[in-house]
Amino acid sequence: MTSSKPVRSVLITGAGGNLGRKLIAHLLTQEWCERIVALDRSVPAAPPSEDRVQWVAGNLADPSDTQWHRALAGIDAAVHFSAQNPYPDAPWSDACASFDMTLALLGAAGRAGLRRIVFASSNHVMGQYKDAPLADTLTPGSLTTSLQPGPGTRWFNGREMLQGTAYAASKLMGERACLAEAHRSNGALTAVCVRIGWCQPGENRPETINTSGLPGEEPNVGPDTERDLRWFRNMWLSNRDFTAVMERALLADAGSWAQPGIVVNGMSANRGMPWDIETTRRLIGYEPQDDIWDHVG
Repeated sequence: MTSSKPVRSVLITGAGGNLGRKLIAHLLTQEWCERIVALDRSVPAAPPSEDRVQWVAGNLADPSDTQWHRALAGIDAAVHFSAQNPYPDAPWSDACASFDMTLALLGAAGRAGLRRIVFASSNHVMGQYKDAPLADTLTPGSLTTSLQPGPGTRWFNGREMLQGTAYAASKLMGERACLAEAHRSNGALTAVCVRIGWCQPGENRPETINTSGLPGEEPNVGPDTERDLRWFRNMWLSNRDFTAVMERALLADAGSWAQPGIVVNGMSANRGMPWDIETTRRLIGYEPQDDIWDHVG
């Protein structure tokens, strides 16, 4: 049975990273959020002074680290950003470590009595749909989370072709683990896995999305540049839409879901994109405000 008790306290893993910091700043503007536990491998040298935020140094990769276990006490929900390597060119060793971290958090979350886990999955779970033959099956809005996964985006980094299969596989398996734990708990723990689009560090300007495949890299020209650029641009997730989809993932009522765990897409309202966000609207009440095609030609 799912709980109707409102979320008031949130633990954020990977809190010192790009997405973690953006979400913390947003949650501090929301009256419903009474307490934030910001977990990362190290505490910032000068953490922002805010009574509602408690920074905790803990290593999810170490199951015996008592610091992060204790940080779960009294927490209603967790947002899981932590990864050994947060980039799509991560090797298998890092991808396995990231998956182990997800498993460790899920096991501890159940024991600590958390009611909601929000897992930061990735568009790269469906990366193979960028290219033929899977690309030939797509129409606007048809790339739903119910389609067969296609882990691993293929891209040209200016020197060679890469395919982020390991990173994408760790995200896909993380989704499956979250859904399994929610089912095992009979809904005592509910899960929302958000396949996050491209939310660049800092200002996250639409015009800086390019075919490099990694934030901050120089644009490059390679095979299928025009198609690749449109694919990456269509994944844009603006800063305000990012915080909106994560907040809705934390607060959405699970009572109408068919299962206690769901997977949704998290992109801005980019016109003509293949990604389906109507399901995200319906399941968690996400209403994106931005469209990359209002800014770039």
